Order: sequence, then C-alpha cells, then structure tokens
Amino acid sequence: MKVFKRKKIDFVISSLVLDLFLLVLLACPILGQAQQKKPLTEDDYGRWGTLEVKAISDGGAWASYAMRYENHNDTLFVQNIAKNKSYAIPKGTEGRFGGEQLFAFLIPEESQLKVMQLQTGNIKVYDNVKRYELASNGQYIITFNKGYSEKSLLKICNQKGIAIDSILGVTEYALNVNKDALIFASRLREHSDVGIIYFKQYSRETISKENAGKFANFVWQHNDKSVAFLNEIDSVSKTTTINYLRISDKKLFSFDYSTKVGSTKNMCIGFKNWNQPHVSFDGTKVFFMVAKNKDADLRNDPKAVEVWKGTDKWLYVDRQRQQEEGDITKLAVWYPDTGLYLQINDDDLPQMMLSGQQEYAVSYNKFSYGLKSKYYEEADFYLTNLKDGSKELMLKKQSVDPNQMGFDPFSNKIMYYRESNWWIYDPVAKTHTNLTKKVSTRWDNYNTADAPHQFWVYGNPGWSSDGKNVLLYDANDIWQVATDGSSCERLTRGREKNIVYRITLIEYDWRSQSNYDGRKATIFDLSKDLLLEARNTENWSTGYFIYNAQSGEKPLVYEASKIDEIRKSKSSSYIFQNQTFNQSPRLEFRKKNEAVSKILFQSNKQQNEYSFGKSELLYYSNSKGQTLKAALFYPADYNPTKKYPMVVHIYDVMSDELHQYVNPSFLNREGFNVTNYTLNGYFVLMPDIIYQMGNPGSSALDCVSAGVKTVVDKGLVDKHKIGLYGHSFGGYETNFIISQTPIFSAAVSGAGISDIISMYFNISRNGYFQADMWRFENQQFRIGKSLYEDKEAYLRNSPIMHAENIRTPLLLWAGKNDRIIPWNQSITYYLALRKLGVATEMLVYPDEDHSLENSDNQKDLSKRMMAWFDQLLKGEARQQ
Repeated sequence: MKVFKRKKIDFVISSLVLDLFLLVLLACPILGQAQQKKPLTEDDYGRWGTLEVKAISDGGAWASYAMRYENHNDTLFVQNIAKNKSYAIPKGTEGRFGGEQLFAFLIPEESQLKVMQLQTGNIKVYDNVKRYELASNGQYIITFNKGYSEKSLLKICNQKGIAIDSILGVTEYALNVNKDALIFASRLREHSDVGIIYFKQYSRETISKENAGKFANFVWQHNDKSVAFLNEIDSVSKTTTINYLRISDKKLFSFDYSTKVGSTKNMCIGFKNWNQPHVSFDGTKVFFMVAKNKDADLRNDPKAVEVWKGTDKWLYVDRQRQQEEGDITKLAVWYPDTGLYLQINDDDLPQMMLSGQQEYAVSYNKFSYGLKSKYYEEADFYLTNLKDGSKELMLKKQSVDPNQMGFDPFSNKIMYYRESNWWIYDPVAKTHTNLTKKVSTRWDNYNTADAPHQFWVYGNPGWSSDGKNVLLYDANDIWQVATDGSSCERLTRGREKNIVYRITLIEYDWRSQSNYDGRKATIFDLSKDLLLEARNTENWSTGYFIYNAQSGEKPLVYEASKIDEIRKSKSSSYIFQNQTFNQSPRLEFRKKNEAVSKILFQSNKQQNEYSFGKSELLYYSNSKGQTLKAALFYPADYNPTKKYPMVVHIYDVMSDELHQYVNPSFLNREGFNVTNYTLNGYFVLMPDIIYQMGNPGSSALDCVSAGVKTVVDKGLVDKHKIGLYGHSFGGYETNFIISQTPIFSAAVSGAGISDIISMYFNISRNGYFQADMWRFENQQFRIGKSLYEDKEAYLRNSPIMHAENIRTPLLLWAGKNDRIIPWNQSITYYLALRKLGVATEMLVYPDEDHSLENSDNQKDLSKRMMAWFDQLLKGEARQQ
C-alpha cells in the first residue's frame, strides 16, 4: 500500500514537473528562441544591408529611407508615419517628396520615373527618363531623357501627368532657390537659345539667341532676383562672354572678356566646373574665374635636368605639377551696371576669400614663408578694395587654416584667430578688436592633457541674425560673442556634463554665399529653436537637443547609443537613426516635446535568428595614473566559463566605436571588421591612447598594454592568444609596440611606418606635394621638434631601430600606389624581420592607394588577415 502511494505521488510530481516545464516553455518564448539561435557564418553575410535615412516630408506625415546591399538588390521605402503604412520600391533611387501629395523616384535600370500619389498609392509611369526635377512643391514634374552634359528632350507635366510643354536639345539648366523658375540652354543645328520658365503662372520666354556657340554654367542669385551664365561664342579662340540677367525688368547685360583684356591668348574663361560664376549678395557684381591658356612650350622637358634650389618656396615637384595642371585660376569681378572689371588676385597672391558683403577680398600666398613644418602654413594677408583695386596689408604671419578666419555676413568685418583669442578687423575704421579677452575658456585644443593630433581651433559655426553677435565653439559649448567685443555669453552647459554641443548640419543654410575658399557665413536666428547634436565624451552617449534662448538646451533624444542622420520637417517633426553594436540601425520618429520615439523601421531583423556579440565600455589607468577608456566587444554566444582569443585594434581614440553597428562583411577597406571577429569567437579591444609630446611610440605601448592587462585580469581572454592590428598611424603603433613587448602572439600592420627618419624626409601628395616633416613636428606623431633638435626622440620612437627585439609574427600589407605612406616603409620592416628570422609575410596590392578600393582586394585582405590570426591565436591551419 505504501509502495503504491509512493509511486502515485512520484507520478503526480513528475506530471507536475512536466506540466510546469511545458508552461515555462509556453510562457517564455524568448527562452525557447535563445536556445534556437544559430551561429552566423560567412554564407549569411549577404543578408545584411545598410539603412540610409533619406527625407521627411515638409508636413511631417511621410518618411523616406532605403536599404542598400552589397549585391545591389537595394530597396527604397516611403512610409506614412501615422498609419505605419509603407511602400517598398525595389531598385528605386533619387526619391523626392512633392509636398504631402506625391513621391517621385527613378528606376534607372528601366529608364523610368515613377510618381506615386501618396494618399492612394497610385503610380504614374514616365518612360525614357534619366533625370528629373520637381518644381513648385511638386506641382510640376520636369523630365530629361538623357544624362548630364548630353542634349536632352525636356518635358514638363502637371501633377496629373498631363504634358504641358517640351523643349528639344536642352544642354543645361538651373532651378532657382524657391524652385518656381528654371533657366535653360538649348542647342539645335541653326542656333543656341537661353530661356526661362516661370511656374507660378506657367509661361516660357526666350532670353538670348545666338547663331553659334553655347551657353552654360547657370547660377541664380541667392534671392532669385538675377542669374548669371557664360556664353562661349567661339570654341577655337575661347571667346567667351559673361552674362547677367536681372529678373525684375528682364534686362540682359553682357561682358566680352576677350575684348576687355585685348586677347584670348594669355587669359581665358572655360566651361569647367571651377568656373561657375557667382552673383554677389547685393546683386551688383558678378564674379568669375580666369586662367592663363596652357602653353606647351613652357612645360617641363622630361629629359632636362631638374634644378631643386634650397631657396625654393615651392618644392620642385609641386611646381612641376602646377605646370602640368595649368595656371592657378584667378578671380575677376564685373559690375554689370557700370561695366567696371577688376582681376582680384594674381600669381604673387593666388589664394583669396571675399568679405561678407563682398566689397573686399582677402588674398595671400600660402608659400610666402617657404615650406614650414605645418600642414597649415603662415602667410601675410592683404585686403583689396573691389571698388578701386587698392590694397593694404591686414595681417602678418597669420595661419592659412580656414577654420581660423570668418567673415561677418552683415558687414565687411573679418574675424581671425590669433594669440589664443578671436579678433575682428574693421576695414573701414582699420581697427583690430579682441573679442574674447574677457573670458578664460580655451578656443583651441593646445593646452589639453593629451598631446593633440594637431593644433585645432574649435571654430566659428556662424552669426546671429540680429547682426550683433558671432557664435563660437570651445571644447564643449557654444558661445555668443558681441562683434564689438562688449560681451561673451556661454549659451550651453556641456562642460559640466562632459557633453560636446554643436549645431547640427541641417540647421546650416546651403544657400549661403560662397567666399571662394570653401567657407560660407551661416546666419542663425536665436529667437527660434536651434537643433544641436550632443556627444558625451565620458560614456559616448549621443543624441540631439533643442536650444532656445529662454530655456537653454533641452533633450529631444539622448541615449546610450549612437544617434545620427537626423532630418527635420517644417512642422518640427524629426526622423533619425538609432543603433548600438548589437542593435541594428532603426529609423525612429519623434515630435518636439514628446518623450518617446516611434520606431518606423528596424533594419536587419534577421539578426534575431543568430548569436551576436555585445559591447562594453572599460575604464582603467595607464602607468602615469591617467584615466583611459576602451570599447570591449564580446564574442557571439559568449560563454563565461571559457577564455577566448582577443584582437586589439588601435589607432588614436577608439572607444567612441562603442555603439557603432557594423554589418558582417568582407568588403573592408582596411581589412578589419569587428563584427566578423566577434562572430568568429574573438574578443575585440579598441583602446584609447593618451600621448606625451616626444614619445608617440612609448605612449601607445603604455596605454595599449594597460588595456590588455585590464581585460586579462577580468579573466575573459587567454593571455597567450592576443593579437594586435593597426592601419596607417595605427600600423606605425603596431610596428613599434611589438618591438617593445612580447605580449602579442600575432600582429598585422597595414600601410604603417617603420622608419620615421626616412619618412621625415619623404614627399607625399595630399592635394599637393609636401615634405612630411610636419607630420612629426606638428601633427600626429607628436614629436614636436625637428630631427636636428631632438635626434634621440626620432631614434627612440622609430620601430626599425628596435626590430631585433621582435618575437611576434607580423603580417604586413600595403597599397603599391599609396600617396601618403610609401609602400617601401612596409618593405623596410619586412626585410628587417626576414633578416632577423622573425616569422613575417607581406601583402602588396598593385593599383591600390592608402586604403583598398577594389572589392576583390578587400575580400582578399579581410580573409587573409582573419586566417593569419586564426592560425596563430587558434592553431587553425591556414590555406596558402
């Protein structure tokens, strides 16, 4: 009886346990899913795509985004934000909203334009279309049947798709800023025309007609009140006129440049991209570029002796390059109403910029003091009055860094950075005023705990719309500074929270007037909301804040993730991208003053099927007690009872990669992909490096070793299975570190420097030819002195001088056409290690530069690097 009862009780208990187990499984589907996750292999990489944030409609009702894939099976999406209804458009490109009513896009493979009525989803197809425009908020659809620079048939349809006009032989066009007018050139056999189409009440009229020649390079004034363009009358003699059309009275002015200068042999105007004319802000002037005609007789004889003089301000090879490329272009100005013409700069002062009201030009010669050991040289700056051509010296030995000069858009005052302060020069009063002497903040990175990558001024983002203040950045915050020097006010409070606030790019006015040196003076209305991007340098949280003068900065969205690619509607709605290392980028929507975002789209949902890694931020100290950070990435399906191999990826600051999502892929320009390694059972460490002047190598050694020790002490990795990888400057650091410590069992150095003394005397081409001494004296190598001032520092930090200490097997790779670091730097180390009997291999990719661009080479390098580490850190056989 007792036995029977015991069996019954056992049966009941077993049944209960089974029932409870089944209930747990049913109630916890996540647990079941976790057990079913599978390893992500190379065959799965192709499933991953990249999210691209495109646009939000003006009313904030619709969002557009795309997914791009390595196999080019791309898809464009348009989504109704409120209803979560979306349309997928395979192979769609160049999507644009026409108000809240329509969405247009191209299908290039079919030469089609498709226009969707957003409320119904109905699509109108336009065949034989290569490019298109939307005018008047989508009320008109403009199509072209040929690509750019080809004569096209231009068609204009209304929103219903009904054709209302067509023009044959259109060669070029330009929509005005408000997109309610279009100027175009057409060329048929018998004549060339310039016409304008007005869209408010549709009309078309001819502006100019010529029997020969061609019209091109149309540019509207910023306020649409006028337009300038060129007319090449004779392509043989290069006889060209500059034309200016005033819209209000439809008066056309023409300037015959060849007649003015007396000949086209010495100077010419060409239809090149660099010669877009510009109408001044006030509409009274037209600026255009001129250059000397190339003369074959003046070019270098390849068989002649080259004469390199020690007094040359330009290196011989750069003078040779200049002769091959042609004369330095010069800026000229023409006053249509008076006919006055003036060439602004010349060979002695070839570089120039225009003042805010474009009544003065600042010109200089960046080689006026010879080749100094700085990326940005110093020069004497001269000011030219464009009314009479008079010239005066404004500044002596001023940096040519464009970030150290700004132009007041409301006057002709010129701001510049000097002696740790911002100054402003008034060309009328001829006075220099120190704007920032009343505050003690630093406007540059010079006096920081870490030796900076190179000297950098935090910058001048723009000017206040009241015309009284300039906006300036310090390390963390935005300041408002009176242009008369009377006040300095800090607008944000980032310093106290380790947050860096900057004005986001979507707040910049792309219509701002060019000053011919890349800078545009942007005006901000501080009485309205201003969108700021925020980055916490302590924990790498990111997001966006809305600043207004009454309440300061308030978070729109701010999280422990990477948030970027924001777009804003006119109704103050926002879409943006949000990601972490193990959360694929998703598109989110948020309105101002809302606390929670709405997820519109999650990319790469298939990740839930696979095991994936995670990231963690480490804090630790180097031997000098300085606090350091590193991003640590865990292997997929991490098991805390195991010890794993680890690869350390180094450069400068690397911990800011903490939240970056990286698609698994072999298409890697430097051969390294953190996700690939975590999927392959590796920890990956990305440590920060704090530098001391004069010791780049030992600084890297100290900080990287401290990071490795921190991870080893946590018991996560096998200390005998640690690899090291770096590219470019990271390649140099890799070369040096393995010459000082045996803690790494394998290393890879890409395009790295091995002999800094020979590199000191190298000439690289980075836009123009330049001796690389500046890299060591004033830039990334942070030695801070010339070779002859501190030979010991150069010997101490040169990897080749310590190669006999290396025990770590090293894989080297380089592009044979590297213009920054010669591939013989890798050869030098290869030969040294080969001589010393150290295990080494070198990969040299023909026709590749500093990073690899060819996809086959990218795949090859990625696989070879992984195989190198697998063999040496995991003991896996490697295919030769």
